[in-house]
Amino acid sequence: MNGSIATRYARALFMEAQAQFVDNIVYDHLGMLYSSMKAAPDLQYALANPRVSMDVKYRLLVTASGINAGAWAKEGVAPVAQSYDHTLYTRFLQLVLEHHREQHLRMMILVYSDLYREHHKIDRVIFETAVPASAENIEKVKARVSAKTGREVECVTHVRPELIGGFRLRIGDVRYDYSYATRLEKIKQRLKTHP
Repeated sequence: MNGSIATRYARALFMEAQAQFVDNIVYDHLGMLYSSMKAAPDLQYALANPRVSMDVKYRLLVTASGINAGAWAKEGVAPVAQSYDHTLYTRFLQLVLEHHREQHLRMMILVYSDLYREHHKIDRVIFETAVPASAENIEKVKARVSAKTGREVECVTHVRPELIGGFRLRIGDVRYDYSYATRLEKIKQRLKTHP
């Protein structure tokens, strides 16, 4: 049931965002909100806490979405003049809170993101390295994957010191592991089987 609630909300938001030609901006705000939720577990706690008022939850969500506090498009409050009117996005957040669906928000974000990427033919690539990857290496990975798939590439990087060196790359469900840790483990396994 949770998945269908999240899917309905995400699809409705995506369709309306497309109609208003702001699906990319909503995507960016949702991405910022998702990152904020991962980085600050207290945000999830506050959203789940019935003692936290709806107004406080709303302000937390707007701020965590990267929207300037002066741009809050709450009823009776005009947003600050900018290149984008945040009304659709902030109304979506209000709707989620009014219907007590905040526990489904993370899934809504994931579904919206999938719809957006599929519509815009974007592949999401996870690039893991033992040390921070240079901008040049990230661009090389994006260019190679894009050349292979014929699609735009969105690259997410993670530093994983346990890799020792090399890298791991995940494109959709396919994973490539060129880490030193994996190579060493393979050598170790061969030594065990061949005395």
